[in-house]
Amino acid sequence: MAKRHDYMDWLRVLAIFAVVGVHTVSKIINSGHTGEWEWQFANAIDSAIRWCVPVFFMLSGALLLNMKREDPIGEFLKRRLTKVIIPLIFWSGIYIAYKIFEQGESYTFGEMLVLFFTDDVYYHLWFMYVIIGLYIMAPFLKILVKNMDQKTFLYFLGIWFFFAGLVPFVQKMYGFEPAFDVGLFQPYIGYFLLGAYLVLYPLPKKALWPLLGLSVIAYLATVYGTYNLTDRKGELDEFYYEHYRPTQMIISVFVFTFFQQLGPRLKPNPIITQLSLATLGIYVIHPLVQFYLNKFFNINETTVNAFIGVPLVWILIFTISFFIVWVLKKVPGAKHIIP
Repeated sequence: MAKRHDYMDWLRVLAIFAVVGVHTVSKIINSGHTGEWEWQFANAIDSAIRWCVPVFFMLSGALLLNMKREDPIGEFLKRRLTKVIIPLIFWSGIYIAYKIFEQGESYTFGEMLVLFFTDDVYYHLWFMYVIIGLYIMAPFLKILVKNMDQKTFLYFLGIWFFFAGLVPFVQKMYGFEPAFDVGLFQPYIGYFLLGAYLVLYPLPKKALWPLLGLSVIAYLATVYGTYNLTDRKGELDEFYYEHYRPTQMIISVFVFTFFQQLGPRLKPNPIITQLSLATLGIYVIHPLVQFYLNKFFNINETTVNAFIGVPLVWILIFTISFFIVWVLKKVPGAKHIIP
């Protein structure tokens, strides 16, 4: 196994907390108007926490691609994929049932299969499909990591930044899409490898302040860019929210590096360990918690003033989701469906 660092548990917990925050403010962002202070407030929060998903991919790459143990590819894939595919099938069934009984949808068995294989069951499950793809590629990406020196690794990451981060701006700004598509430099593969790079070659402490300055600029660009595009379009434009924009790449590197530097001060904590082990479970469950809090108790981010309601509901959804995962993990056999 790759060396496990305590800061990774802390960072993983903060990342899943941020994911819940993104989905807490999403209703305001999607249904509000740019002229409303609630929308501005939600945009300010959302723009600050979009690093959460890139950091999850970076943590996975940091651990998997630096593993010392050499497993046969078949054994590696069997062990890793079963941990994701079984929960994905189970929770896809749960969310299809939710759509049938709560949203009034109707599906044939064939339509259910189409939903599953086209990643269209529920909005947040896309993450698990990407993880499956990265796990399949991990044994081969590990060979790259093992055989690249730092200079070659930096070239790789630079090309990834260009194709995944900068090229999309050409389409957005000038209205056309370049014909070439370099598959190996797709966004989430880059984050996967970036995590491995930052563990192998940690950035020096002196890099934190410049990174912080760039992150503040990137954050302000996200806030203003989202406001500007949405205001002009008349509906939410998530271009700057996308995880593979240069702005999000910069912030994600800063957050990861910041926790690396904090590492020696972050001691093992049993609560953080339990929360860290529950992160993927919290991820799959929290949209249901959010829905039923609103349905049964009329508790949502706008029940009271959004300034109070957003953080209150955010913490409540996170806490209840963790409690459900904690209870389910104690049920015999549930470990196969709770990631």
